Amino acid sequence: MFVSAINAEQESERKIDDISRDVSSIKTLLAGLDLNRVTPAQTSQEQRRLASISPSPAEANKSDKPRPSDSAAPPPRWDYSAHIIDFVQSIIQDNGSVQADTEWSNTISSLKSLVNALKNTQMTRGQQPKPHESLESIPTPPLEAVVEILRWVKGHSKDHRVVWICRFLPLDVFLDICNKVYFRVEDHTEAEFIIANSFLSYVFAEYAVIHGDAKSQEYCRFYRSQVGSGLRKLTLLAAPCMELIAALALGAIYSVEESRASQSWTLISTGMTLCQTLGYHRLDSPKDGLQQMQSDLFWVVYAYEKGLSLRLGRCSGVRDSEVCSPRQANQHRSIRLGRIQGKAYDQLYSSEGLRTSNTTRYEVANGLAQELQCIIDETHHDIAQALAENRDMGDDPMKVIYLHCDLVCQSALTAMVLRVLPGSRGMEVHESCLTVARNTLDLHDQCMKLVNGCKDPLLIRRYINWAILHTPFFPFSIVFTHAVRYSIVEDFDRLDRFASSFKSECTHSEPATHPHRLYELLSKAARLSAKACPELSHTSASLPSSSDFTMIDPEVVNTVDGIAATDVAIGAEYDASLQIGDWFHSNQQFMRLLHEDVPY
Repeated sequence: MFVSAINAEQESERKIDDISRDVSSIKTLLAGLDLNRVTPAQTSQEQRRLASISPSPAEANKSDKPRPSDSAAPPPRWDYSAHIIDFVQSIIQDNGSVQADTEWSNTISSLKSLVNALKNTQMTRGQQPKPHESLESIPTPPLEAVVEILRWVKGHSKDHRVVWICRFLPLDVFLDICNKVYFRVEDHTEAEFIIANSFLSYVFAEYAVIHGDAKSQEYCRFYRSQVGSGLRKLTLLAAPCMELIAALALGAIYSVEESRASQSWTLISTGMTLCQTLGYHRLDSPKDGLQQMQSDLFWVVYAYEKGLSLRLGRCSGVRDSEVCSPRQANQHRSIRLGRIQGKAYDQLYSSEGLRTSNTTRYEVANGLAQELQCIIDETHHDIAQALAENRDMGDDPMKVIYLHCDLVCQSALTAMVLRVLPGSRGMEVHESCLTVARNTLDLHDQCMKLVNGCKDPLLIRRYINWAILHTPFFPFSIVFTHAVRYSIVEDFDRLDRFASSFKSECTHSEPATHPHRLYELLSKAARLSAKACPELSHTSASLPSSSDFTMIDPEVVNTVDGIAATDVAIGAEYDASLQIGDWFHSNQQFMRLLHEDVPY
């Protein structure tokens, strides 16, 4: 079925036409439908077609709708990516030397609650999530809207987001599975149910953010709820197959976007195990379309599994030495980034990596930083090309925003890699690391403005979960520590802007652990701490300046080869690996804070 789906270009058109003929209520709607890209004049008309259709629920929606007891979803929760526990504790311990005022006392009180939440993790795990929005409260999309969106995505198959989702499975396969699930051509599996609903949720989300279509936002919410329902019913011990692996991978992505990192790890690691069971990692040279599809799916699972391995501080389920699938010269950036994430954990931050010599780790960090710089340069090139080709942004308006989001993730990972290097100019961190961290905060500020400009809550949440909480986002703590130590006004301003960027228009509905709450508290604590100890203040004139787009100075990074010799002279009392290890694992502890909805 899958081979013919790939090789027969006209098959997808036939499937959609068959759907149209089987649903009598949409015959009029489909008459004269133009599959060409929408023009500004066509946009509002197409919006009305999608929004004004009367409901006609599909059988699949009825049969797969969860019982009332299963329909409650947890409230928004946030995993964290900051590692400043020691600083928070020191602020609390040293606050007696500070002249107390109301602002300082309130901040200290909140910091104490924060530390208490970190120390008593069992307390956070025991709290049950509160009921959220039930599936019954979301309107069921009519079949006509499904047909329309499938036609729309077929006409936009080259768009950035569509290309992204089709890295899991080819577009024709997605269309075939949607047909199978929502139009009852034949019975579908639990895995196919997740695949179809994941695909529909993403294409409706893309349409909604491009056209500002409220109906499409509702439809997206419905299909995301269906994905959650499907994951609760999915049997992980089912017979291994490609559809199950794709469902697990899509479920893992969904879980990351819902701030459920541990659940995401369970799904993606199971998917990796099944890939190895079926031999997808040993497809030396795919012989046909089916094997190529299996190989592509393996690399998608590989990239996300390596990223979650770093995010959670857990060993990957596959070693690079065991992978026989060919690495093409033009391999997708996300796969190369995943490989770097795997190396960063294995060789720099894992227990084994921390036991290696400083010399070895510095060499690894240097190599990974250069690889990341190549990826960053490619992303910049794609952004410039997209802007040059689509000045009116009519063809693929979201591409530049998605590329900027990628750039934030890539830059944050670069800062994490460079953090391994010893400090320069008497500073705690290497000059290149600090420069990249500052640039990444500035880049995030620009990207957040672009994302907020879309006025799409789901897009904002996705960006925060991927770029800030999943990456993980080390730049904040790097700049934070430096700002507190040297009282750099520009860095305090960066921290304030970073915290403010998460402020929601509906602040009354934010949970106590929303990123804005935490980062605002830490930024305030940093300023108050510096104010209490003005003797530490230094001018920033002699420190390296940052620019918006220059991530790494190659001359600075290439000096790493000579660092090891001077590092030995520092003496045995300086145990760099121990400090880096504590720093990394403090980060893992801190990230768990917002995974549980704990007020502080």
